[in-house]
Amino acid sequence: MSNRRRTAAIGVLLTAVALAASPPSRAAAQAGRARVDTIKKARVDTSTKRIRITKDTIVQTAGGEVCLPAACVTEEPATLKVVIDRETYARQAQRVLDSIDAARNLRTEIARIENRVAAERTRAFFDSIARADADRVAAQLAMKRHLARGFYVGLAGGTSMPQRAIRNGYTSGWNTTVPFGWDAGNSPLGIRGDFAFDRLHGTQVRDAAYTVIASSGDVSIWSFNLDGKLRFRAPGAPSRTHLYVLGGAGLHKVTDGVYGTTGTDAGRSLGFDAAKTKFGWNVGAGVSAQWGPTELFIESRFFQIKTDMTYHLNGGVGTYASYTPIVIGLQWF
Repeated sequence: MSNRRRTAAIGVLLTAVALAASPPSRAAAQAGRARVDTIKKARVDTSTKRIRITKDTIVQTAGGEVCLPAACVTEEPATLKVVIDRETYARQAQRVLDSIDAARNLRTEIARIENRVAAERTRAFFDSIARADADRVAAQLAMKRHLARGFYVGLAGGTSMPQRAIRNGYTSGWNTTVPFGWDAGNSPLGIRGDFAFDRLHGTQVRDAAYTVIASSGDVSIWSFNLDGKLRFRAPGAPSRTHLYVLGGAGLHKVTDGVYGTTGTDAGRSLGFDAAKTKFGWNVGAGVSAQWGPTELFIESRFFQIKTDMTYHLNGGVGTYASYTPIVIGLQWF
């Protein structure tokens, strides 16, 4: 086949392919075939019965289709309708594709938002569990710090006030206490011991004429006490702040003062060696709070001691020494 015939055949084939790419309507197909026939007839030389081949330029339209210049510029109604139908079909197809993409993008965005919300809910749930666990651990540690006390020793001092019968012969004095003990680490129980010294000031007894008919010197009380201790967590206070109660028994020596008002020893001061060791008991309460590396505590106890002393006239008004010290001090663990 010669080059001219090959070129003409390619041009006809491209025109047919371009028309076939348009929407498959019957009118468009007939118009396309008519156009091809027209092109073919226009190129036949009737005088020589031979096909005259011309070199045409192939043009690509905006719609992505390929056609010959004559097919693209013609304004015949059938061909123009084919082009319009093709463009309309392309726009509709593009709108369908765009709507599909938009729906897919919307589904993707909705899924992303749902996943984010679910992740936030899951994170919030686990955060709440973590906070609850942290609060529980903090409470356990606070209680552990509250209870983990161990051995301690301290120093305190304050005032000491006479009670009951001895108020007739004595007034308030002072107290010094050296406490020591051990608080359990897994319970509020503890044991407490202390050495204490109390000094009560003596008074004078006068008659109606304001004449001194009896007098009592200052009395000293030496004590060793052993008490049980029970602690309570103070509401709303730090872990090292607590209330406590204590009570127990002790050994005491009451010295100085007046050894009775009658008899051979009347008015004689009773020395430490001559004083007998007597049994007594005590009960009290206090509060302690952390103060740096130490603890500050305030407490008061009531003591009652059986003594050999009779206080005041005609054999006295009792043989018990009762007093109440109020002290403030520090203790170290």
